[in-house]
Amino acid sequence: MQIAFIGVGGIARNYLASLEKLNRTVAAVCDINEQTAARVAGELNCHGYTDHRDMLARENPDVVFVAIPPAAHDTQTIDAAQAGANLFVAKPVAMDIDVARRTQDAIAASGRINQVGYMARYSDITERAKALVKGRDLGMGMGRFLTRMSPSHPWWGKFSVSGGQLLEQSTHVFDWLRLFLGEVETVQAFGHAGPDNTIADFEDSTAVNLKFANGAVGSVVSTCSARVKDGFMTELCGRDLYLRLAMDTHISGYVDQEEIDFHGQERGYFRQVEQFISAVEAQDQSLVRSSYADAVKSLSVTLAANRALESGRVETVE
Repeated sequence: MQIAFIGVGGIARNYLASLEKLNRTVAAVCDINEQTAARVAGELNCHGYTDHRDMLARENPDVVFVAIPPAAHDTQTIDAAQAGANLFVAKPVAMDIDVARRTQDAIAASGRINQVGYMARYSDITERAKALVKGRDLGMGMGRFLTRMSPSHPWWGKFSVSGGQLLEQSTHVFDWLRLFLGEVETVQAFGHAGPDNTIADFEDSTAVNLKFANGAVGSVVSTCSARVKDGFMTELCGRDLYLRLAMDTHISGYVDQEEIDFHGQERGYFRQVEQFISAVEAQDQSLVRSSYADAVKSLSVTLAANRALESGRVETVE
């Protein structure tokens, strides 16, 4: 299996570590930063490129991991799909919905296996929670992403590159809630622009209200100015049901008065890559829990939330 990377900074290191654990070698890497491309290629003893089209033509990879900032998405994934590669794309899949939809169409036309890096879908706690809520109506979902913006990724704090915290980081929470409660119809958002603009040039704290198509309601709160324990988590409420899912692989709460206290092992970071490789080998898209087309829906929610922050109005999810 010929594996290649477009973008080898940030989250790509996590994917590379998972592939190493699976005893998979990487044939080629591409990064627009020539020094980064050369350094990582040297570490992996593979070919390095600065032009992804050149890499696709020369290497003819079976699998391409696309791990680039939101605003950098243009035709990279389309080009890889049209070259016949199976695709793993880091979230969010774009910053522009038109780019995302063109890419979605190209992937569908290619018929290749495709997956997006929403690792929470592959965690032990998600599997356990899905079993606990099966057949039940959920009336509310709440989530949060509370962290201190890392200086090791300075582009995170630039809206023109990242699309803001909701689109780039909190997208995990929106996607998690979508998994349990279904599609979001409308959003309302409020933001606080703090006095310390050394963190980010957008709101440092936000609150987003959600109305789901099935009538359920929800909310997501986020901050990039303070890291707290269980900063990445979600809560689910229904009749005689409350579950608190923390990404440290713990579920607490109750179902029908029975106390739930479940500790998992796998957070999903490794399993998402393992599952993708299995899907490629079997050529079975049904093994994927986070397809590109589904990820476009999560992107649509965060884009609507960004519009609501700007307009001050309730916005419809496209």
